[in-house]
Amino acid sequence: MKNMGPGAVVTAAVVGPGTVTTCGLAGFNYGFALAWALLFSVIAMAIIQRMTGKIGLVAGMGLAEAIRKSFMNSPWRIPLTVLIIIALFCGNCAYQAGNVVGASTGVSIIFGDNRLIYCLVISAAALALVLSGSIKYISNVLTGIVFLMAVVFLITAIVVQPDVGALLRGMVTPTIPEGSMLTAIALIGTTLVPYCIYLHASTNASKKAADPAMDVDDVLVDNTYDSVCNAILTAIISVSIMVVGCSLALRGSSVSAVNDLAQGLEPLAGTWASYVFAVGIFAAGISSATTAPLATTYVITGILGWSTDLKDTKFRIIAVVVFAIGCIAAIMGGTPTDIITIAQAFNGVVLPLSVCMVAWIATRSEILGKYMNGAVLNVLSVVVLIITLVMAYRTFVVYAPQIVAMFTA
Repeated sequence: MKNMGPGAVVTAAVVGPGTVTTCGLAGFNYGFALAWALLFSVIAMAIIQRMTGKIGLVAGMGLAEAIRKSFMNSPWRIPLTVLIIIALFCGNCAYQAGNVVGASTGVSIIFGDNRLIYCLVISAAALALVLSGSIKYISNVLTGIVFLMAVVFLITAIVVQPDVGALLRGMVTPTIPEGSMLTAIALIGTTLVPYCIYLHASTNASKKAADPAMDVDDVLVDNTYDSVCNAILTAIISVSIMVVGCSLALRGSSVSAVNDLAQGLEPLAGTWASYVFAVGIFAAGISSATTAPLATTYVITGILGWSTDLKDTKFRIIAVVVFAIGCIAAIMGGTPTDIITIAQAFNGVVLPLSVCMVAWIATRSEILGKYMNGAVLNVLSVVVLIITLVMAYRTFVVYAPQIVAMFTA
């Protein structure tokens, strides 16, 4: 627990309302047939975190800073900078609205609907955490929230008494039932989130800045354990939500949104179970509502060469802007569908691009010295890159027509 932190920040970012909805609907529609996609995604997440951790702890810089340094004299520097900033800023503002709405949904299940008040309070609380200016304090709070999510979602999964044998078979036997391809991609995409790649490197760089004399070999060992432990927690949380969705399907319940997952538990396991699940939804929302603006700010300041100190004025202004846009969008009606569609398309490009940047920078001796990737990590990163390229293609097949329709309607 003492040595955990940056990995927990990423887990807090990964497990948001979108993850709860995607995993719940995957279990509801396809049972445990797509559990393998979750297993693959958390393994891929640990592999990527191993590399981003090295960039932050050895080089003392975030991924965005490393990209800027590597492309300083390249003609690709400006187009790459513009693409990353637009994609991450637009996408995370939209996701921030969804995070705030998701957290308020969890509260409303217990205390009744009052979207305006809930959105304002949740946004203010998450903003206060970021403006605390201490990455260690943020990491500690988010580590607690991650463990809270793991406990509450696991409790609800145990209560519904899943078929453990079927779950294990689904995790080790890759199958794609008819019509489930996009759901499988969504399960991977909701875990391998582009901004989390930048967030992990930057939080480790902040850790390095706070203790420049740290023993690099020691902290890299901690980073490995941190990444693996948090990947396991992510798997526990995601699989538990899938279990709940599957159980509701077996009972003939109707599930189309995140609140249906909690409310559907009431006839199955009593009111207390729905309330426990609602607490998990709230925790998922507020944790992601903290990390999405934080990651956006790290990316923009890092790639532009500005200070990535959480107490820097420019850093705080960018964070406040993302919080404000997300909160306003949440109050006015939740996550705007059109913005989300465009953001998903941008992220479809940014994910393989970001994985490619991580893999490339991790092989550069002038940045990592003797800690650059070995053969095993290089092979694993290529496998992850190929999968993300397939996901990018499928994402555009789905979202490109929708985007064209927006501007031609």
